[in-house]
Amino acid sequence: MAPRLIEVRQPRQDDLVGNEFVIAGFGTGFEAVVLWRVLDGDGQPIGEGNIQGAGSMGVIRDFGNTVVLENTPARGEHVTLQVFGDDPSGIRPPGPDLNIVRVTLFTSLQGFKLYEVKSGDNLTKIAQQEGQNTTANDIFEANRDRITNPNVIFAGQVLRIPLIA
Repeated sequence: MAPRLIEVRQPRQDDLVGNEFVIAGFGTGFEAVVLWRVLDGDGQPIGEGNIQGAGSMGVIRDFGNTVVLENTPARGEHVTLQVFGDDPSGIRPPGPDLNIVRVTLFTSLQGFKLYEVKSGDNLTKIAQQEGQNTTANDIFEANRDRITNPNVIFAGQVLRIPLIA
């Protein structure tokens, strides 16, 4: 198996992102370009672009790029970030060294808090006490990797509480 020539360090799987977020990693690409795109839950692109300045000719370099998703209202939408090399031949679409990172998009996200669940808590109570324009469903969607049922949470669980503008 050939070594991976592109690796995403940020965002990580299940991270929360806003309409602006940073892609960072290391890699090498055709003409020092690494490509990215964000797909909605139906697999349709909602943003795409390129990152200049990655390594080339097999030389691996760090890269970083701020992604801006315009006109994409989303509140707790699970989207897929793809980062990959350019394939001018079109033989391996979308391109070589495909990285797939599933993230949760809140376009008006201002940040998030970490909250440790206490006995007697429920998502509605947590949203009202700890959130900022946050609903119980926002907390559920932000923690789908930790919660499978919004009515079942446990004391000691640490949840991300999205702060919405």
